[in-house]
Amino acid sequence: MNALERVLQRDLDHLLDRLASSAREGTLDECAEQRPDLLGQIDLAESELSATRRDLLDAYMAWGAALDRCEHVWKTAGLQAEQLPEVIARAA
Repeated sequence: MNALERVLQRDLDHLLDRLASSAREGTLDECAEQRPDLLGQIDLAESELSATRRDLLDAYMAWGAALDRCEHVWKTAGLQAEQLPEVIARAA
């Protein structure tokens, strides 16, 4: 589990704790029977939460790849800078 996954899991755990302390047992069943529109909103909110989590993790993977590319380019530039005096000496 990477750093972002730990943060997201902690946030989700806090949400579940808040829901557990505020929702009565049977709330979901009551919604299904009495407020199907609200049940639909719950489903939509949970789907949005899941999709956003996936997007954040995908973006975090892209972030890691960008960090790696940046490091590689800087290392390449450093190697070329080390070889520059030798190249100049050969050209002279």
